[in-house]
This record gives sequence, C-alpha cells and structure tokens, in this order.
Amino acid sequence: MSSFAGIWPALVSPLGSEGEINERATQELVAALLAAGIGGLYVCGGTGEGILLSREQRRRLAKAVVDITAGQAPVMVHVGALTTAEAVALAQDAAASGCDAISAVPPFYYSYSFEAIEAHYRALAAASGLPLYVYYIPGATGNALSPEQLLELCALEGVAGFKYTSLDMLFFSQVMARRDPARTTVLSGPDELCFSCQALGAEGAIGTTYNIAPRLFGDIRAACLAGDVATARELQFAANRVIGVLIRYGVIHGIKAAVRLLGFDVGQGVPPMPAIAGATYAAFEADMAAAGLLALRDRRALYPHAGDAARGRLA
Repeated sequence: MSSFAGIWPALVSPLGSEGEINERATQELVAALLAAGIGGLYVCGGTGEGILLSREQRRRLAKAVVDITAGQAPVMVHVGALTTAEAVALAQDAAASGCDAISAVPPFYYSYSFEAIEAHYRALAAASGLPLYVYYIPGATGNALSPEQLLELCALEGVAGFKYTSLDMLFFSQVMARRDPARTTVLSGPDELCFSCQALGAEGAIGTTYNIAPRLFGDIRAACLAGDVATARELQFAANRVIGVLIRYGVIHGIKAAVRLLGFDVGQGVPPMPAIAGATYAAFEADMAAAGLLALRDRRALYPHAGDAARGRLA
C-alpha cells in the first residue's frame, strides 16, 4: 500500500492579475503548509480550479509546487479532463514535473458506461508510470459508480487508491468494508466529514479548508487515531463553523478569499468564478472572524508539528 496518509491540502492555485501562476505566493503558502506538518499536497484539483486552467498553467503550477516542496512532502497532481487524450497529456506533464502521484475524476459532462470509464483509467494508469488515484466526486461529474465498480477501478494495474468526495456515508462505509487496505489507499474528501471518514478507516484526507486550517485538521485526525473521540468531535464542530461561511459565500472563490485574509496573495478565482472583493470581502472577513477562524489560527495545536511552526499563520 502507498505511504500516502495524513492531511493533504487541495492547494488553491495562486494567480496574478493576468492569470499567470504567482510563484512567490505559491512559495509562501506551500512553505507555511509544510510548517504545519501536512501529509502531502494535492495540486490542480477542484479547489485548485484545475479544469479552468490551461494545460500550460497546470504544468507550471505542478512544477513549481514540486520544486518548492523539494521532497518534504509528496505531491499528487490532478490530471482530469474532458477527453482521455487530454488527460493522458496532462498525466505525462505531471510525471515530467517530478510529482509523486496523479489523480483524475472520471470522464464528465456526458454520461458514460462503466466500460468507457474503466478504459479511461486504464489509459491514464499506463501514461505516467506513477500511482494513480481515482477521484470519486459524482456530484460534480454526473457519473456515479457502485461500491463494487469503484473498487474494480482500484484493482486496475497502476491504481493505488481513491479520493472520496461525497456526503453519502453509507456508500463510503460499504466501500471501506469491502476494500483491501493493503491494496487500496483511501483519502477522504468532504472537509465537514473529515472526522467521520477517519473514524471509518481512511488513511488521510484531501480538502479545501486545509489551505487555511491544516493544524486544526491535523489535530482532528491525530485525536481520532488516539481514540480521543470527544476532542476530535469538538474540533470538527469548530471546523464546520468555518466551512459554513465558505458554503454561504461559495466554496471555491471563498477559499481564495480566506487564504488572502490570512495574508497570502493568491488572487481571485478563474473567470467565470466570481470575485469576493469590496463590501462583500469585508462582510466575509467579519463572518470568518465570528466563525472563529482567527482564534483557531492563534490556538496552540494539540499535536504540534515541529513546535507548532505554523501557529499565527494558519489555523
């Protein structure tokens, strides 16, 4: 089984005013996340607006993150695209960047048979020579699978596991009951269910809110592993108050506003993603403070990494 585990921020894509990759902001944010003791970084996924970026933007960001990380944590690059040919090209770009693994959503927009989806993943698994993680997110792709089908994809040569982003916990528990943990690594997706998914046996979690609160989610996972259910539950409740604000304003452009609030110049979302600016940003800042983000940023971690090096920068 892969050693991939722990808390993985689904990295936002820092962009300049002309849409260029902001390498300085990327450097600053990745350095702060590494100081928080993350398990790895997930690049160009949904949070990173990967499908809204050009192939060149995706290539540049992947290479920048790999270079900045310099082996301190594994990097997984999302290569999902509308066509198999484009996804294969992105997988080859990701491998050339030096990343540690790739991931991809199933083909989306159109309805596809399971056989077509399986062929798509076979092509991706053969394209890069890297471990491949299926990104199961039926609410975004429109292509749902059964638990048996998801595990069948995970049994393909070159597929190491899956990222699960759905609120259907019965489905998740059915998959977890059937999977072979020595063969299939599971990384959960819904931030608001991080504790629940870890309690059901996920090796780690990839999430949006981890850009701003890696210390908090690290404590949730550590408390869960230590059997301190009461603490893990209370920390999850605290996280969910922040997540509730993101949901009200819009999660993807909201997380960029939250990262900016903590001092990292990651820019706005890719159009047509709306901007959060002016009076809306002021209201967002007030709502985040009321939800406890700034207090969480300044708290002492219960399970600190390297002396809680990210305290005062990230929650």
